[in-house]
Amino acid sequence: MPSSDILTETLHVVTGIKIPELRKQKQAYESAKQSLLETVQNEADSRKRVELLLSGSDQLPGIKRLRSHPLFNINHLGFFVEQARFDPSISEQVLADYEKTIRNQLDTQTAKYEFTELYGELVKEWTSSNNANGSDSESGFVALGHEDMQQQRATWEEYVFHAKGTDTTAIKAYLDELFANNPSKEVVSAFEGLRNQIKEFQTSWDRTSHFDKDVISGCIQNILDSHIISDSKRSALSGFLENKIVLIEIADAMNMRMAARNSFTLDGPTVFEQRRQLNGQCRFYPDEDLLQMIFLQYIGAKWAIELKRALAEFTSADGVLKSPSQKLSKQALRRRQFFLGNDSALPGGSVEDHNDDTWRLEIFLDQLPNATDMIPGVVDKEDMPEYGYAEAHRPRNTHIAKELLHRIQAHLIVRRKVKMDTTVIRSDFKWFGPSLPHSSIFTVLRYFGVQEEWLDLFRKVLEASITFKDDAPGSVPRARKRGTPIGTRLATFFGEAVLFCVDFAVNQKTDGAQLWRLQDEFWLWGDTEVCSKGWDTLTEFSRVMGLEFDEEKTGSCQIPADGSAEQDAAIHNLPSGDVVWGLIKLDAASGEFVVNQEKVDVYVEELNLRLKASNSIFDFVLAWNLYGCRFFLKNCPDIDVSTTRQQLHEMLETLRRIQSRVFRSSNGSVEQHLKQMIRDRFGVSDIPDGFLYYPTVLGGLGLENPFIYLNLFVNSAAKSSEKFMQSFFEDEEKEYRSRKQLFEELGTSNESSGQTVGSDVSGADPEKNQSGRAAQGFPEPTGEWADLRDEPFMSFEEFIQHRELTSLHLGMEYSWLFSLYPEPEIAIVSERNLRLEYSAAARNYTGWNNYEKWVIQLYAKEMEARFGGLYAIKRGLLPAGLIKMLLQSRLTWKD
Repeated sequence: MPSSDILTETLHVVTGIKIPELRKQKQAYESAKQSLLETVQNEADSRKRVELLLSGSDQLPGIKRLRSHPLFNINHLGFFVEQARFDPSISEQVLADYEKTIRNQLDTQTAKYEFTELYGELVKEWTSSNNANGSDSESGFVALGHEDMQQQRATWEEYVFHAKGTDTTAIKAYLDELFANNPSKEVVSAFEGLRNQIKEFQTSWDRTSHFDKDVISGCIQNILDSHIISDSKRSALSGFLENKIVLIEIADAMNMRMAARNSFTLDGPTVFEQRRQLNGQCRFYPDEDLLQMIFLQYIGAKWAIELKRALAEFTSADGVLKSPSQKLSKQALRRRQFFLGNDSALPGGSVEDHNDDTWRLEIFLDQLPNATDMIPGVVDKEDMPEYGYAEAHRPRNTHIAKELLHRIQAHLIVRRKVKMDTTVIRSDFKWFGPSLPHSSIFTVLRYFGVQEEWLDLFRKVLEASITFKDDAPGSVPRARKRGTPIGTRLATFFGEAVLFCVDFAVNQKTDGAQLWRLQDEFWLWGDTEVCSKGWDTLTEFSRVMGLEFDEEKTGSCQIPADGSAEQDAAIHNLPSGDVVWGLIKLDAASGEFVVNQEKVDVYVEELNLRLKASNSIFDFVLAWNLYGCRFFLKNCPDIDVSTTRQQLHEMLETLRRIQSRVFRSSNGSVEQHLKQMIRDRFGVSDIPDGFLYYPTVLGGLGLENPFIYLNLFVNSAAKSSEKFMQSFFEDEEKEYRSRKQLFEELGTSNESSGQTVGSDVSGADPEKNQSGRAAQGFPEPTGEWADLRDEPFMSFEEFIQHRELTSLHLGMEYSWLFSLYPEPEIAIVSERNLRLEYSAAARNYTGWNNYEKWVIQLYAKEMEARFGGLYAIKRGLLPAGLIKMLLQSRLTWKD
């Protein structure tokens, strides 16, 4: 897609050409229409009036033919009028209805011209304001909260330009304890293999040529997906992708630069730009030379991919990662095998199995790229996270974080019902990217086997000279002393190398617990004692590595089981503060995530700033769609099976409260506020709601309604969480009785082979010597199992003691609880006609989503009455395709 500045200029010029032509057509139509109505007005005979209107409408400019009425073909109306010449059964009322139909259709053409002209003026206002602001200024949004932005820049500079020396001897001792001197011989051996693998990676670096046009394309695509570059450089890189000759030339230059990398130097100071994010926080983005950016992107990707490969092989070696299943003692496992059978002792599919599989596949090492990420078109292109830590390159974080919320919610429901207390910890590191000490980075990399040749190159990148785009001319560049370059593959490589150590430390020091980490944001939940050990481990790591926790995002919550008393967090050395994410927090009393009204108050203030900074109607619509709708929805949980109607109603009520505060003068209505803005600026009143909310492809402004997204699920959400788990308990008791019955039927003697327990059966045919127990997969009560021979079947309490590890039924219930509801299908009346309208407008109809169907249905009657159909403006008189492209470009830039 062309850059938004090019689209803006093009749309501005095209609209400027089309508006005068539109006005000419409108004036010609209105003049001819008025003449026709005056002629008709002097005709007393109702049949002749209809005849005159019908014949005269065909002569009006801009009308090829009148639209058919839903109940009859308009082309047949002339036949009906002719019939009325002689047939007295055609009453005056029927003729009056025909006349009204024709007049209404003439008026709909007037409405289309009026709103097409309004639309053109809105586009003209929008493109004019964007041109005045400059393409890279984000339409005035950069200037928001100037004082606050200055304070954040001062904080950033305090980190970046002031080195923090860490005790490298202490870091090495910490790493020795984790790896080289680990009590597990498997860990020591596997880690030595990791070092050898990284050594071999460096040795083989120069054996092949690194760059060709496909690799350059992959690097460019990675950079474009990182959302860190300016709009103008995005346009330049997109241009590179379209020219194979340019790609080949760049590849040749990059291979030459790679061959001389030992003498690599940066191409002058790196210019940084400060941008305010959706949550009010600022990020500091580098604006580097494009070729240097591609070169470093490749090196960072290669190292990050290799690090992931090495760490994956290390942790997949037998005996390296501790498993949650170790919570089950050997004696407990032995008893379950004897009484339930070998296959049923740990059947798989348990709660812990689900968590372990998800953690390994979606969380652990997930921030590091795969080799396929270097291939164009393979990388994930979901929206970047909009709240919290947004410095990283991986765009899946918001989606994964929401999955974590669902998983935690399901875990809490399960554990409360099975009478287990639960602790949840959430935290992240304060200003992680800017604050990460270089000495910690280099100590860890050196420990993993990275050689000095590469450390020297990395040091040049990390200690780059920095200036700011907004600084006065002649400002002296300053060298970075701390932190990593935001949003780059090298930043991912540096950060993940350090943070892997805490992943592994938590696993080792808690005997199998898993740290659910998304970049530097992390979650830990389960038994209180385990979480307490995990928090101690995190605290030790942060102290050794020279990092600080973000107190505003650090907290713990202890959720007692049903009927249990609350515990004192201080006893277990847990962090104070609430467990928060986005606009929600975990409530200890209910064990549910609820809207964090304090965060909402902050959000309302930021939303007000964004909306007030809008320079045009379209900017207001974009600001509302991003900050008033998408931001709110992305920072609340998605609707899943465990979401109760009370939680859903709380989100809906919060939305109403937000709008009532932001739009006090308009009775809490965004559409009334927008209508008033249009009325004040363009003098147009009586604007139908559908004109505001309909998609731009149908001639609407595309204003989004967050209430609709949530109301899609109102009838799906459960009335309460009390019903959950009821069927599980019933199935669990049935399974216990069935297992007990099978055990007692099999007995503990070899009746099927005629042997008694302890008889010598050596030399006998193994197949003929199988007892009923062995055939069913139960150990024989001999040898090491002899002590259990006379034991009665395990009690129900023992059977259910380790449900999270041993129960397939509980695992199934758990996974069902955090599955998402499918959106209900919304049917559209007369979809065939609607499809024709869409096809004529966009020529790529693929179907409406359920939100669009809801909007179309909600306002269809109003739009058809006003415009004679669902399309609000005259097609062809405005550059609808350019408008759509520019809207998408602006959304991508600001999102």
